[in-house]
Amino acid sequence: MNNGKGLSAVRGFRFSAVAAGIRYENRLDLSLIAADSDCVAAGAFTTNKICAAPVKLSRQRINNTIRGIVINSTNANACTGEEGLRNAEIITQSVAEALGISPSSVLAASTGIIGVQLPREKIISAIPQLVSSLSHENGHLVARAIMTTDTVPKETSKRFHTSRGEFTIAGIAKGAGMIAPNMATLLAFLLTDAPVAKKDLDEIFYRNVDKTFNAITIDGDMSTNDTAIILSPAFEQTLPQNDLANFEEALHAVLSELSEKIIKDAEGATKLARIRVIGARTGEDAQKIARAVANSLLVKTALFGMDPNWGRIACAAGYSGAEIDEKHLSIYFENLCVLRNGVPQNVPRDDIQKAMSGPEVLILIDVGLGKGEFQFLTSDISYEYVKINAEYST
Repeated sequence: MNNGKGLSAVRGFRFSAVAAGIRYENRLDLSLIAADSDCVAAGAFTTNKICAAPVKLSRQRINNTIRGIVINSTNANACTGEEGLRNAEIITQSVAEALGISPSSVLAASTGIIGVQLPREKIISAIPQLVSSLSHENGHLVARAIMTTDTVPKETSKRFHTSRGEFTIAGIAKGAGMIAPNMATLLAFLLTDAPVAKKDLDEIFYRNVDKTFNAITIDGDMSTNDTAIILSPAFEQTLPQNDLANFEEALHAVLSELSEKIIKDAEGATKLARIRVIGARTGEDAQKIARAVANSLLVKTALFGMDPNWGRIACAAGYSGAEIDEKHLSIYFENLCVLRNGVPQNVPRDDIQKAMSGPEVLILIDVGLGKGEFQFLTSDISYEYVKINAEYST
């Protein structure tokens, strides 16, 4: 059940966000998630070999006992060399000192323009206000403060039952462009008041990230800063194995909802497309096909123009690297079959365009070779997307 409170729905955490003037004046750009007690963490980070300083720092610390995450927007602190890493270390140390905790228990994340050093002194001078304004009720502020080209904050929460009572999991995310993750999305932070053992948390988190955040794309560009982190209280008594299925179901629901929110808010997008592949030889093949179709600029521009050019879909499936036999391939727009077992179907163009006209479109690809399935979410590419990204750094 979604209780509408976002991060503030979870017990044991406090939140704050302030305007530090990192790139723009008078906008929330520095935020903090502080745990009331020690937590275990799981994290998924970009696989881009050019990665930001906070990614490097958080990778080093993710297996530590964690008490906080400091996040800044408008500046990625990526491609900033040793100075950028040192800035991340100093900022987390300043936060730790203000909270009275160990610097090694503070993670960091950044988003924004690449190749510009953080204004460290501005951030450090804002930390006293950041810490003094911590409140359990401020979760919504963090969801707002991590936005860059997003038009709306993205947050959700779910309650779930266990043999030890009811618990909550909540998450926030940001991302509207430079989305083709191979780990997570641009920034995502999840919290639960359920005590989950570190080993279980790692396994369940990675498994569900792969089926949600790793199954979305907007423009085929993987960020230098992709970071997804989940925190769980490090209590001695953790959830028993027979309760983990309920936890995983709730986690998957939160990740899925955040993934959809990201695609629906894609830069300049007019629609969300579900690329569903069935009948592939293997699940891996299904994923390859879904990813290739979802990333195809020709498919995405056809979606924007409601052009029923299913040949672009067949083409992307063919170059995906998966096993394909044209004689068994079928393609559908919603419930309209336009290609059946390699034979084009005589479907009126107007009917297909009508099926493509809504805010959400299903493209179903039946490979006809096995039982492998996978689904990707993607957006169309519009004139507005080009305009946004032609002016991003100015």
